[in-house]
Amino acid sequence: MAELGPVDAIVLGFPGQRLTSAVLDAFESVEERGDVRLIDALIVVKDVSGEVSSHEVSEFEGLRDMAAELAAREMLGLAGDEDADQIGQVMPPDSLVVVLFVENIWAREVATRIRDSGGRLLSYTRLPQSVLDDAEETLAGTPDGT
Repeated sequence: MAELGPVDAIVLGFPGQRLTSAVLDAFESVEERGDVRLIDALIVVKDVSGEVSSHEVSEFEGLRDMAAELAAREMLGLAGDEDADQIGQVMPPDSLVVVLFVENIWAREVATRIRDSGGRLLSYTRLPQSVLDDAEETLAGTPDGT
């Protein structure tokens, strides 16, 4: 396998245990452009009584194509039952969480050169949407952004 670029775990929550293919279709579109590559996925469901279960992507009819692609890549196994249990502890009842493991292909070359130079990634933080929204509101509030 070629060197991997940075990998993100993206956690998406859906109330009412509703998962539609529309959201995952958006990831497929981004993947087709070559920016990212989906390398694994985990689905966790918490029913109305609080019972937690984990599921394979292939168990959802609209996601079987994605499941076949993931299996063909032979990169499954980034998350397991322990991860599902931890996620289930913080989920509200009657909800569904999807964890997508996404390789940032656009950064693969940079990551490889950093590793070849003896360097390593020490920290990586994705800013929450609320922080970005606040920054945009602040900039929009004054002509010069102050």
